[in-house]
Amino acid sequence: MFAFVGLFFYTIVRGLFIRIKHKNHKPIGWFSETMCFFFAFYLFLVASITLFPLSFGISSNMYLSNIERNVNSVPLLSIVREIGSIGTAYGGDSAFMIKLILRNVGGNILLFMPLGALAPICWHRFKSFKSTLLFGIVLSVGIECLQFLEIAAGTFGRAVDIDDVICNGIGTALGYLGYKSALYLWNSIRNRMTYHPRSEESNM
Repeated sequence: MFAFVGLFFYTIVRGLFIRIKHKNHKPIGWFSETMCFFFAFYLFLVASITLFPLSFGISSNMYLSNIERNVNSVPLLSIVREIGSIGTAYGGDSAFMIKLILRNVGGNILLFMPLGALAPICWHRFKSFKSTLLFGIVLSVGIECLQFLEIAAGTFGRAVDIDDVICNGIGTALGYLGYKSALYLWNSIRNRMTYHPRSEESNM
């Protein structure tokens, strides 16, 4: 719901901006505008997944235990713990535990792949791999910080984990590589379609 509400207001504001550009006879890049529309929807969707809904219900005497239980600042600790619990957790259901690990790790990677692919299309400043990766990491850290504030405020069902930042960074990198691969393929196809070899003149 939050994603669609945010997209509604984005569309209104962006539509007014495009209208002003049109009145001033300035060129409008419709492909770029379309990509920015999808990117905005993606960002609102990420926010709705990672920050909402807010579920309050932790009593004041459980604040510290709630923070200690749901905050991990040691890289790869959560993933290693989950792998180590295969065969013992959930009544020894190894298949379920493996699926849970793949869902958590794979979900965090997939969540940020669109960012790595769309950011270079929407903004020139993210054309380089370094700037795009940094953008993904900063955004991921920002989400974790907001989730920490939610936990500190007494919400439950949230976790702050450095492993999420690592997986989000991997997803951003893979998305960027996918963008570069698609761009290279598109340029190769376009060059082949526009290439016309000169006809050799025959000397008689």
